[in-house]
Amino acid sequence: MTTITPFAAGSYLTNRTASNLSTLKNQLNDLSNQISSGLASQTYGGLGSGRSAALGAQATLSALAGYASGITAAQTRTNLAVTSLTQVVTMGTSAGATLNNGLQSVAASSVAGRATALGDLQTAFDALNQSAAGNYLFGGSDATTQPVADTNAILNGVTNSDGSMKAGLTQMIAEQVGADGGPGKDGWLTVSQTAPTQISIAEPGNDAVRANFGFILAGKPSSTTSAIQSTYTAGTATSAGSLQVNVNAQPAVGDSITLTLKMHDGTTTSFTLTAAASGSSPASSATSFALGTNGDTAATASNLNAALTSAIAAAASGPLAVSSTATASSHFFTGSVKGGPAGTGVMPDRVQFDGSGTPIGYRSATPQDTVLWYQGENTYSAPTTQTPAINTQSVQVSGSSSIGTGARAIDPAVQNVLAGLATMAFGLPTTSNATTRATYQAVIDTAGGRLASANGSGGVQDTVTQLSIASARLSNASTTNKATQSTVQNTLDGIEQAPTEEVVAKLLDVQNRLQASYQITSTLSKLSLVNYIS
Repeated sequence: MTTITPFAAGSYLTNRTASNLSTLKNQLNDLSNQISSGLASQTYGGLGSGRSAALGAQATLSALAGYASGITAAQTRTNLAVTSLTQVVTMGTSAGATLNNGLQSVAASSVAGRATALGDLQTAFDALNQSAAGNYLFGGSDATTQPVADTNAILNGVTNSDGSMKAGLTQMIAEQVGADGGPGKDGWLTVSQTAPTQISIAEPGNDAVRANFGFILAGKPSSTTSAIQSTYTAGTATSAGSLQVNVNAQPAVGDSITLTLKMHDGTTTSFTLTAAASGSSPASSATSFALGTNGDTAATASNLNAALTSAIAAAASGPLAVSSTATASSHFFTGSVKGGPAGTGVMPDRVQFDGSGTPIGYRSATPQDTVLWYQGENTYSAPTTQTPAINTQSVQVSGSSSIGTGARAIDPAVQNVLAGLATMAFGLPTTSNATTRATYQAVIDTAGGRLASANGSGGVQDTVTQLSIASARLSNASTTNKATQSTVQNTLDGIEQAPTEEVVAKLLDVQNRLQASYQITSTLSKLSLVNYIS
């Protein structure tokens, strides 16, 4: 049988037809893969000119996923930090209000106030040790070290491996109270009857003691009677101040003298001694003095001398002790294991004693003899300036933007609140006597200002606001990133995804064309001259 040559095997037309069939078969396979996978191509090369855009979109989506993960973790940390610091603010504000309200019932308020303040102090330590996913929130850039030492160590100290004691807050307060009170527990003031009708009050002769500890005479006393006259000599760096009180004549019952004393933290305390009828006032009274019988001015001076001695001792055990407690607490809460101006930590001031046990000033503590309550990062940019805490931790929220979320337990405002709570816990009066109210007022004057930093300008609440703003910015960044992610994903889907309806239509078309091509090819392959002629 004769074959028509153009359609014979190996001819050009046959090879061309086979190539076309192969192309259709490949198109059918590609469309079938698109139906099953939903993708326009199994490789980026198959995307043609869209491959560059697809690769860029994938990179953008990967970055946005990373940002989302970081934002979620940062929001958790930030919200926990806001909650913890808000608790500190609440405790400081509540303690301050409790102090002021307690003036109406000082004795009862003192007992409750001490217990409440100590509990709040311990709660504050726990709040400042808050962590999220194993990362501490208030250690600055150091998220792996517990920022605040254990409560028992802070309050009571710890024993070193060699058996020596490392002082805690309680011991530092005791040292400061003892140093200010002096061996006679009179604030280092000497009261003596230097003449039958003259009383002398003198500051300590030791220049170092006078410059750092105890009472300072504030000036000439005020008197409601000309029968009592006073002379005041101000002290200097090298000379002690003094007062001479002269009973020039017999005062009347009800006449009084008021003396004001300064303390080294800048606060003052005053007491008034009132003349009482002969024999009606005990010699140890801190509020009154008995008049001598039959106009005996020497006896009156003697009684006034005893009353001044008692009143000064009461002031030393009351307001001065409160001042000492506040001073020691403020010193203690500056302590830091790390950082500081020199990068070797911050050593709090402690009382320095000479060989005979006399306090002569202050020295820097050491890590071996004092508990350093803060153990986190504490970087300084200048000798007295901490780097901003908010910048110690940050999260990247876009290619060009990051948000700070850091915080430190040792920020000055937090230190003040802790010192205020400690002053309440250890400084409120424990006994009820004539000076209890003055002692309580001294706690208000010293602790109140420190506690006010919870809500005041530059206080803890400002840090809460900073972190709240950071949380809001994180939320906004998350919303923006999600919108961007949706847009980029839509663009990528337009490049990579194969529309089902379109692919099905193409698939049916290719199937029909391929089937028709197979039929025609089959018919042509059987065509002979006989069939052609017939």
